[in-house]
Amino acid sequence: MSRDQDNTVNRRRLLRRAGTVAAGLAGTGVVGAAAATSAEAAPGDPVLQGADNNAGASATTLRSSSDTATLRLANAKVTTDPSGKVLTAPALRLAPNGTGISGQAEVGSIGMDSAGTIWAATGRGYQADRIHTSTNSNQIVPVMPQRVVDTRTPQGRTNIVNLDGEWDTSNLDSAGRLLGGRTIDVILARYAFMSEAIFGTVTVTGPVAASFLQVFPTGIPRPTNFSTINFEANQTLSNGLVSAVNWDNDRFSIYAGRTTHVIIDVVAFLIGSGQVYPQILLTHDGWPTGATDQAKASRPRRPIWEQDD
Repeated sequence: MSRDQDNTVNRRRLLRRAGTVAAGLAGTGVVGAAAATSAEAAPGDPVLQGADNNAGASATTLRSSSDTATLRLANAKVTTDPSGKVLTAPALRLAPNGTGISGQAEVGSIGMDSAGTIWAATGRGYQADRIHTSTNSNQIVPVMPQRVVDTRTPQGRTNIVNLDGEWDTSNLDSAGRLLGGRTIDVILARYAFMSEAIFGTVTVTGPVAASFLQVFPTGIPRPTNFSTINFEANQTLSNGLVSAVNWDNDRFSIYAGRTTHVIIDVVAFLIGSGQVYPQILLTHDGWPTGATDQAKASRPRRPIWEQDD
């Protein structure tokens, strides 16, 4: 077949495809044409740029013997946002659909569900694994210990707020103790942004009677079937603390069964797409930000069991 004949066949194929679309639009007018879906392409049809190409159940394979990438996608469009930050347009989009990918998907297949979570078929039978991203996976971020609540002092009460985010001591007695049967909200905005949980300790001191205390994320109904710490009258007692945080407003809540002072110390945050205030982070070598070189020099560079005698 000559080149001219081949081109003629290709033109006929495209015309047949266009005729299929047009046949479904008879009598619909221009509005109907604009709203129509694309016709299913036949195997061997070219990809039409700027159009919705429907391959039906057919698959397309690209093969290459190169040591470099088989397919390269690039979008040359570069813009800036109002702050002047340079933005680049995406080169590829996975269309969200469904709740995962089929268990029959070939190994190496990837897709995105309707919630925006990326999935990959990893080859373990029909198990389809989620791909961890900054929005669906978390990391524990240690920080220099932070006393976020101490009802014994005015400074220690500054993170206690009301629904409007204003400083609020209405649930404390004249000595600053959390009143029995009351709940206070604690804001963590000075320490972390959109944190998911806190790790640390909770301490009660000077309770007027035996009871319990609960720490839980702000915004949910107070759970009634758990306690973070139980205590006796006039006792000073601490317990380890792990509690979820309302990442939408950076808050957690504290409820006391009986009036008591409360102290909360945080040593780490659970972070997904949020951030921790840089000045309370530990550096990569384990030293607090701002530690002196002299202090760092005293730390062994190798495990002690690997050092020379």
